[in-house]
Amino acid sequence: MLTPDYLDILPNEAVHLWQQVEDDILKDIGRRIRKMDSLTDTAKWQLWRLEQTQALQKDIIKILSKYSGKNEQIIRNLLVDACTESLIKEDELHKLSGKTIPPINDSPALVNLLNGGYKQTLGTWKNLTATTANTVAKQFENALDRAWLQLASGAFDYKTIIKKTVDELSQNMKFITYPTGHRDTLEVAVRRAVLTGVNQTAGKLSLERCEQMECDLVETTAHAGARPEHAEWQGKIFSRSGKSRKYPPFSSTGYGTGAGICGWNCRHSFYPFYEGLSKPAYSGDDLDKLNEKNIVYNNKAYSKYEVSQMQRALERKVRKYKKQYLIEDSAGVDTAVTAVKLKNSRLNLKEFVYTTNGRVDNFRTSTAGFGKSQAGKANWTAEKEYYNWLKSIGANNSSLNTFYKYLFGKSNNTKEYWLLNGYKKAVDKAEISPLVGLDYFISTAQQVENKIVGLITENGIEIESFTTHFIGRIIGQSEKSHKGMRMGVKIEDIIDTLKSPTHISPPRATDTGEIRQTFTGKNNSVTISLTDKRVIQCNPKK
Repeated sequence: MLTPDYLDILPNEAVHLWQQVEDDILKDIGRRIRKMDSLTDTAKWQLWRLEQTQALQKDIIKILSKYSGKNEQIIRNLLVDACTESLIKEDELHKLSGKTIPPINDSPALVNLLNGGYKQTLGTWKNLTATTANTVAKQFENALDRAWLQLASGAFDYKTIIKKTVDELSQNMKFITYPTGHRDTLEVAVRRAVLTGVNQTAGKLSLERCEQMECDLVETTAHAGARPEHAEWQGKIFSRSGKSRKYPPFSSTGYGTGAGICGWNCRHSFYPFYEGLSKPAYSGDDLDKLNEKNIVYNNKAYSKYEVSQMQRALERKVRKYKKQYLIEDSAGVDTAVTAVKLKNSRLNLKEFVYTTNGRVDNFRTSTAGFGKSQAGKANWTAEKEYYNWLKSIGANNSSLNTFYKYLFGKSNNTKEYWLLNGYKKAVDKAEISPLVGLDYFISTAQQVENKIVGLITENGIEIESFTTHFIGRIIGQSEKSHKGMRMGVKIEDIIDTLKSPTHISPPRATDTGEIRQTFTGKNNSVTISLTDKRVIQCNPKK
């Protein structure tokens, strides 16, 4: 019996090995693309393109050869360890029935099944990787063609084209072509091949041992988030022969087909069950609770399976940006934006795992060639990029003066983050000049907090809050009126308009259902949300 949790981590060692292959190939591609800048003549370009594609194919074959021996040993170890552990557990169940259990190695049938499973799994993987060199080379060739056309058109400069090309390849490169024509990454393909191969072999050994022990009944394992068609039979008891009047036939689980138990990417297995001696592992209530939503994140309840899938997505994002960083570095292009995205994704994962009491699966975030040195360099690059961004918008005096503080403020929606983000939007939209500076923006917000929040309007509405957009409108684009520039509005004039308006518009609903009302005064107009009792914006009177 192999548990779903065991099967989930089973392929990790093999996946990690082939992630290294992916990363080695991508770095090789990055180094080759880096050489494009010296090519201008079309004839020379065509020759260089052909040479690079052929050289890449040869390099990929060398890389695959370098790792193939390690891969064969890993697959053999995984099969032997998993199947032996499975049989040892199941033999304990057979012993409870009073059966005499012969050693595994004394059963030619079991040994042959184990060896056959190894050969089949290894053969499947060799057939898939045999397509790798051609699969990668064709995508590399197509990427070079697109880059050349963009370069020849003059629409983009060389550095932009190279960065676009390597980023696209790092995220979209496929390494395996299936007989159906479907293409996949090495890590996805090896996880599927190893998980399926080991589970199928363990299943055959289990059935053979049941046959030897004359055990007709088997019980299936269960896990949260099972496919709907698998959820129908998980955690239940079946008859191998199909002759039982009490239990359905084992064939109803789809055993022996790709879509059934022990099939493609399936984490279910089964084990012997002796009626009168064995106790069912799951009741109906137990199966219903597998998908119970009992983990709270961002004020919303999720099941354990849903949380695991959310974490997997965050882990994939970390690895995505590690790969992108490495190929950009190999190609000699600017890594700043990717470094920022990488740090953001790592901190998001850390925060998520802490909040949900989980644990990061380092196998799913690791990237060959991305060690402490690369992590330190990427971290420094991200911090530098963040500081330069703060400086460019006049916010270098922000209390959120490190990228970590910024992301912490964002995830916790602190007041400091709210003001910095509001200031950024005002600058981006040209509502205010970056020369204004964050300090002045914050001091203006403080004045609004002190003088306008708590004010009661002429028609009896007490102001409870304000938007950062409102702060931007107070500051404005100009102190003097001239064409194309919006003047700011004095806080004293806003107070006068709210307390002694010359006109109050009828309430009106927005597309989102918010109710708003505009107050017009001698020098300006002010709009508030009746729904939230919040000041939204103001405009000088034309």
